[in-house]
Amino acid sequence: MDYFTFLCRRIIITIIFVMCYAPILTAQEENSTRTKIEELRSNVNFTPQNPEYIDLLLKLAKSQIRSNADSTELLLKEAYQLSLDTHYRSGESIALSTYGYFYFEKGETDKAHDYNMKALKVADTYHLSNEKLKALNNMGLDYWLLGDSSSALTKFLEALTVATEVKNVDMMVSLNVNIANLYSENGDFETSLSFLEIARKLNVELGNKEILAYTLLNMASEYADLGNYKEAERMVDESLDYFLKQNTKDWISHAYEQKGSIALKQSNYEEALLWYKKSEQLCDEIDFSYGYTLLYNGIAECYLGLKNISEAENYALKGLAISTEFSIAESVKDANLILSKVAHQKGDDGLAYSYQQKYMELYEKGQVEKFRKGLGVLRSKMQFENQKKALIEEQHKAIAKQKNYAYLAGAALLVVTLTLILIYRTNKLQKKYTENLQEKQNALIMREAQLKESNKTKDKLFSIIAHDLKGPINSFHGLMKMSSDESISQEDYDELFPEALKNIQGISEMLNNLLVWARTQMKGITLKQENVDVHLIATSTLLLLIPIANKKEISIQNNIPKNTISFSDKNHLDIILRNLISNAIKFTHQKGEIILTMIEKNNELQIEITDNGVGMALETQSKLFDKKHATSTYGTHNEKGTGLGLSICKDMVESNGGSLWVSSIQNKGTTIYFTVPKATVTTVAV
Repeated sequence: MDYFTFLCRRIIITIIFVMCYAPILTAQEENSTRTKIEELRSNVNFTPQNPEYIDLLLKLAKSQIRSNADSTELLLKEAYQLSLDTHYRSGESIALSTYGYFYFEKGETDKAHDYNMKALKVADTYHLSNEKLKALNNMGLDYWLLGDSSSALTKFLEALTVATEVKNVDMMVSLNVNIANLYSENGDFETSLSFLEIARKLNVELGNKEILAYTLLNMASEYADLGNYKEAERMVDESLDYFLKQNTKDWISHAYEQKGSIALKQSNYEEALLWYKKSEQLCDEIDFSYGYTLLYNGIAECYLGLKNISEAENYALKGLAISTEFSIAESVKDANLILSKVAHQKGDDGLAYSYQQKYMELYEKGQVEKFRKGLGVLRSKMQFENQKKALIEEQHKAIAKQKNYAYLAGAALLVVTLTLILIYRTNKLQKKYTENLQEKQNALIMREAQLKESNKTKDKLFSIIAHDLKGPINSFHGLMKMSSDESISQEDYDELFPEALKNIQGISEMLNNLLVWARTQMKGITLKQENVDVHLIATSTLLLLIPIANKKEISIQNNIPKNTISFSDKNHLDIILRNLISNAIKFTHQKGEIILTMIEKNNELQIEITDNGVGMALETQSKLFDKKHATSTYGTHNEKGTGLGLSICKDMVESNGGSLWVSSIQNKGTTIYFTVPKATVTTVAV
């Protein structure tokens, strides 16, 4: 395969792979090829017009491109001329492709492109599939490394079609990886993974463990970007096993760095630092300069997370220096962001602003470039598909024309053919209609089941609510009647009235949740997201609930930082916090404690409400958010609840793009977690 058969997702590592391994492979290849050439020349019947001899000259020329450019040029000239003299079209096309590779290595990209175009023309003219495949792949790599992703994708897709037709599995693997990297470069990780999965399966079938290990490492990176850390870890470990057996220290270092990156994305700073340090040690051993460009920034982020500001600054400065040296814009951008945070932690806001400005400048530039490339990739794919369709249509027209000539030879054959076509079309349409009807029937059955389940849930909820309403209301009515009849003493009234009032408060909370649930069932959840201050909403909610908490002498701490901004529906957040804090009060003992905290993650805020109350058994936790299992519950002071509030909270959190879950130990306490999106832009929150 021309240039290099495998490109890692990170261009940095790709370049290092080629630099480290290509010379070894080339030296072995060169010695073997020279031996074969000498054997042919020593034969008494030797003639240079032999295709085998021409192929060996081309192979030797390619192996010497980096080590002996002058020899390469002479060998190419001889092989190309011999191919022309003998009309050996395969040699002619390969010679032109190798010229393209030769000039690409010299930095003369225009010449490289011209020779690859000539190679492609010869291959197309004489229907040489493997030679066409090499030319297309070379051109795709040319375009990609020159930053023209759209043209690169067009060539790779065309080459993949050819590779599939001729069943060239090695090239199918390389092309699938190259296409995957193009999509990954443009942020489309799911599409990238689909192509990498194809490459992985082909490698398994081919039994190529080396390329499989590289492919798995690529896939691990994509899974980590998608948040599937478990699968990412599994794939890194599988590839690491291979690299350790082969003792390929640069790839072992990269695998360790990848494990550190996965841990860092999960905020496991100590674990991440452990892997990063192992990677750094290997980089030091083999003087792996490019490896530091990713490594130093990762280590700096770990130290920042561990509050070791001096080490964070030290590694961030190292990362900035080496990334600048190698002109790697993405790493330069990340280093500036880390240094901005470090400067802010040190109280030097002027320096922090300077680093932040540089980061934003690089970020905006990167986004514009990414958008441009993304559009180019999409446009190229559409153009390729349109060209493919046009070619198929032309082929269909040609076939139809030939059929028409045949039909003129006999009317009987025409009638039979038309009849068969009509039968085929009728069967096809009938099959299509049957499938559509089946799909609609399945949808109706599913909807009917959902409605039945919804009705069961509704009946159960109303049964619970009717039961829970009846007792408190009858008690309150009886108390009022006795009071109006003056058949109750003041002492009994003073004793019974607070209990009745507490029951009425429980009814009020129950009815509020019921009204919210009923509204969502009729109209669905209405969403109006905006930038809101979570701290302010929590504070106003606590003003309403602290009087209830005071009756049980429960202390509530609001540790959510001020100006914690979320892009959420304000009313939803109010309902969520009110329900969750009310539940915490309800199930916390006298003189207990409730704490509200917030953890900032990648693109979301994680809110935690922790109490030291009664806790829950695992069985209760598993059914906590399921309306089908809603039951009446009682707090530590016999406060009533239906369990409907938690279900409403879960629906509202998810409608805002977050998730809600619970962690609890019986008789020790409970923590309810939920996430909401961060603010979209810096604006005044409400």
